[in-house]
Amino acid sequence: MENQQRNMSTWQLTSILISSMIGVGILTIPRSSTTDLHQMGWLGPITGGMIAAIAITSIVYLSKQFPGITYVDYIPKVFGHRVGTVLSYPIILLFISFQFINAGMAARGFGEVVVTSVLQDTPLEAILITLFIMVLFLCCHEVEVVARVNELLIPIILVPVFLIPLASFMNADWYNLLPIHIDSWKEVGKTSLHTFSVYTGYELLMFYFAFAMPGAKLGVAGGTGLGYTIVAYFLTVVAGISVFGHEELQRLIWPTLELVKTTQQTGWFLERLESAFLAIWVASVFTTIGNMYYALIFSLRLWFRQGIRFQRICALVITVPLYYFALMPQNIVELFSYTKKMTKFGYFPTIVFPILLALIQWIRVKIGSRRENSKKGGT
Repeated sequence: MENQQRNMSTWQLTSILISSMIGVGILTIPRSSTTDLHQMGWLGPITGGMIAAIAITSIVYLSKQFPGITYVDYIPKVFGHRVGTVLSYPIILLFISFQFINAGMAARGFGEVVVTSVLQDTPLEAILITLFIMVLFLCCHEVEVVARVNELLIPIILVPVFLIPLASFMNADWYNLLPIHIDSWKEVGKTSLHTFSVYTGYELLMFYFAFAMPGAKLGVAGGTGLGYTIVAYFLTVVAGISVFGHEELQRLIWPTLELVKTTQQTGWFLERLESAFLAIWVASVFTTIGNMYYALIFSLRLWFRQGIRFQRICALVITVPLYYFALMPQNIVELFSYTKKMTKFGYFPTIVFPILLALIQWIRVKIGSRRENSKKGGT
C-alpha cells in the first residue's frame, strides 16, 4: 500500500543522506585510509565513494520502480508474491540488525570521543543515556519530524566539515603527499572496502525515499549528498596526510580531532577550536544515530502493520538492549575490533542486497516488456 506521508522535498532527502553518512567515521578516516596506501591514502575516500555510488544508483532505481513504499513492502514484489514474502524475511531482518549494530557502535564511538576529549569526569553511561533519550524522543514522532530536524541541522554540519581541512592547509607540508605512486592495486581494493564503511548510512534511502513527495528528484538527492560527502572525506584525508604524514596518522586515535587542534591560530576568537568542532560534531552524530534508529523502528512498524503507538513502545523497549550493546566493548581497542567486524557484516545489507534487488527488478521489467510486445505483435 502506498505511503500517505509523502511530503519530503529533494533538499530534505539530501540532508538526511549527508547527515546519515557523516558521523563518527570522519574522526578516523585519515588513519584508516593511510594504513595500507600510505601517502596515497587520499584514494580511499574516492574509491570507497564509487562503491557507494553503485549502491545508491540501485536504490534510486528501486525507489522509482516502487514509489511511496519502503524496502519492507517492495522486496516481496521484486522476488514475486509467491516466494517473495518468505525471502523478504531474512533480508529485512538483516537490514534491521545492521542498523541496530551500526547505531550501537556509533553511539559508543560518540561516547568515547566526548569522554576523552571534553567531559573527562563524566561517566560514559551518562553520555550514552543522554544520547539515547534524545534519539528516543525523535522516534516518538512521525517521519516528517526527522526530515525537519535534519534540514534544520544540516547548515551547522556543512560549513565546518569543509572549513576545518581547508584551514589546516596553512600548516601543511605538501611533500607528505609524495611520491604519487601505487605499489599494489590489491591494497587499493582493500582500502576501498575498508574506507567504504564511513559511507554507510546511504542504505537508509531504501526507507526514506518512500516518503519523497511526488516530483522529488531522487537521483539529484542521492548524487548531491554522496558528492558532498566524498569531497568532505577527501579533503579531510588530504589535510591529515599533508599536516601529519601517513606514519604519524597511524599513532593517532582521533586524527581529525588532532587536525582541528593544529588549525588554531593566534588571534582567533575561540581559544579551543576543538570544543566548537565537537559541539557541531555532536549534532552530526545525533542525526546519524537518530536516522538509523528511526528507520529501524519504523521498519518494524511497517513489518507488523501497526501504528504510531506500536512505534513508540517499540522504540522504548529496544533502547534498553541497544544501550547495553553499546557498552559491550571493554575499551577503545575492542571498539575498533567490533567496528571492523561490523564493516564486513554490512557488505550484505549495504552493497549486495540493493544491487541484487535492482538487478532482479530490471530483469523482471525487461521480461515483462518483451511479453507485452509479443502479445501486441500477436494481435
